[in-house]
Amino acid sequence: MEMKHTYDALILAGGRGARLGGKDKGWVMWNGLPLVEHALAALAKQVPPPARILISANRNVDAYQQTGHVVVADERPDFSGPMAGIEAGLMRCKKNNLLVIPCDAPMLPDDLFEKLQNALTDQPEAVAAYAVTPEAAQPLCCLLKPSVAGSLGKQLDLGHSETLAWLESIQARPVRFEHVASFTPFNTPEALKAQRNPS
Repeated sequence: MEMKHTYDALILAGGRGARLGGKDKGWVMWNGLPLVEHALAALAKQVPPPARILISANRNVDAYQQTGHVVVADERPDFSGPMAGIEAGLMRCKKNNLLVIPCDAPMLPDDLFEKLQNALTDQPEAVAAYAVTPEAAQPLCCLLKPSVAGSLGKQLDLGHSETLAWLESIQARPVRFEHVASFTPFNTPEALKAQRNPS
């Protein structure tokens, strides 16, 4: 039973950071720590925590390696988006399910993996599950079976990079989370200022 819930995790930190003036989001500071450290802390709180953590990064690779985790770069050129990062993670994830989270959502719920895994357990034919809140889908918070790698690669080959559209095409299960703030992305200077706790 324990093996059934052994999984890997992927932190998406490979984007351009366009809305942050080109900054590498993983190293943007919030509450005294870079966002990648908050992402690692969120994963440590999952029950159970992941067996292995991968970090999708296309810049500052040496810095990400200093976290002690495996760093994977996109196989495709020119910052092809989060799906390219997920593809790179899946290529190194042959047997365990892969929990995907963005690096810029430091308040993710502690039961993210548990609820997504329950959705896959309840419907064994499902190959993926993703979070939704009362406000929006959260496709970058998803749990994927390794078998989806081929489908994802084909979508990218066709020039399709919309994560939610791909998840819907493989009939991924939406899983509802009520607390919207847990998924707040800190991907603009305004969002960082609004969320920064008073000192």
